[in-house]
Amino acid sequence: MKKRDPHHALIALGGYRARMAGKPGTWVASRGIIARPRASRQFVDDLLGQLAARHFVPTAWVSFIGRSLVRSADEVRIRRAAAAELTAFHLVAGAAGSWRWALTSWFLSITHLGLLGDRVTLGWPNRLTLLRALLPSLAPASRWTSLVALATDFADGRLARGGGESAFGAFADPIADGVFWSWYTMRWERNRWLRWVPMALFGGSATLIAVAYFARGRTIDYPRPLAVRYLSAAMQITLAWRTLRVDAR
Repeated sequence: MKKRDPHHALIALGGYRARMAGKPGTWVASRGIIARPRASRQFVDDLLGQLAARHFVPTAWVSFIGRSLVRSADEVRIRRAAAAELTAFHLVAGAAGSWRWALTSWFLSITHLGLLGDRVTLGWPNRLTLLRALLPSLAPASRWTSLVALATDFADGRLARGGGESAFGAFADPIADGVFWSWYTMRWERNRWLRWVPMALFGGSATLIAVAYFARGRTIDYPRPLAVRYLSAAMQITLAWRTLRVDAR
């Protein structure tokens, strides 16, 4: 049996400490910035810069909206397969439930296809994210949609980390979470204070990011702490458990 160097363990421990020295703890660590496609980032920076330079006057907003819609139409022509898939997905959701909900989700999604980057289809992570956002339309009378939402959230995250990540999904995922859980608690949560928690958290964070974008006149790489993700997951599990517990009685 080969004799080990008596200092081997100490050397290994020292190397481990050196590697970890500059890394923050799990709770203060942050996920990487959203890798927005370069062309998309440049367009948004130019759009926001012109809006700010014109001091947000009404004509500047008209130009802002018009250029955004033209850009979105160009992206639809480039990514016809993804656009067709997205449209079919929402047609099914609208036919099964609320056309208003489905059309709103479709518009928000179809105008951001440029965030797919080089992808020509949505991909499974994004399909699952959209499914979560459409649950209020697909099954509005079921408390059990909370379990589907939790399952799709877990699954799309695993698939994205396995190589299916896109800027489209990085933006759509928290929106789907916020929209679904805001609707779910408003419909099923009995405590009037808890009903407003998801909406306040989602609406507050979305508003801060939007204000920062417009105030700086460009896109920003905002932090995405893992602690926020863990706390959000804990909140979702708690809200689902509270409502399903009532249903089981």
